[in-house]
Amino acid sequence: MNRYYDEFMELFSNNWKNRCVIWSIEQVEEERLTIPELYSDVLVPALYSIDDCPEDNPGCIWDEHVKTSIIRTIIETLYPTVIKLAGKAQSKDRKIVLACPENEYHEIGLRIMADFFQINGYDVIYIGSNTPRVQIWEVIKSEKPDYVGISVTDYYLLSEAKKIIERIRLECTKDVQILLGGQAFRKNPHTIEDFGGDFYIENYEDVLSLGKGEDR
Repeated sequence: MNRYYDEFMELFSNNWKNRCVIWSIEQVEEERLTIPELYSDVLVPALYSIDDCPEDNPGCIWDEHVKTSIIRTIIETLYPTVIKLAGKAQSKDRKIVLACPENEYHEIGLRIMADFFQINGYDVIYIGSNTPRVQIWEVIKSEKPDYVGISVTDYYLLSEAKKIIERIRLECTKDVQILLGGQAFRKNPHTIEDFGGDFYIENYEDVLSLGKGEDR
């Protein structure tokens, strides 16, 4: 898949948004890449490359925002294809809520995971970024999901994720499994078990592994 990544990065590094979107659509429509392959082998590595932006670069922040916007647009543009794939998938009869803690605005990785779960037959409730813990609890009470996925990128918000998990464990009468993801957990793997998480979800293969044995 390296050549596809290289082709994309030639456009992405120059912030050529329109060309990045068109290129991505063509790969999927012409069946050179599946949605999971495009996301996992091209978009996610491109997203990680943004972290290489040096802090002393005065243009770092705006460039990061532009590149994030490009990837978000690609994902949203391909959503009709995700819907079609989801319609063909065997239902897992499992519901999942996906959210980022309050003040966490990095949601692209979580958005990608939402599509992965959807095309594998899960009923997905995607809340997204900056979700107060009381609202996460409200959706759990209302929707009674089987899983709650929490994504954290900024390390200082790990404590907020811990508080969310503690409340779920303390007050939820249903056996809800907690999925954790994001760079903060990835670089601090000990916190996953320490906080009471059940699984760390990083890629498409993790989603497939979670679903093994659940088909009814």
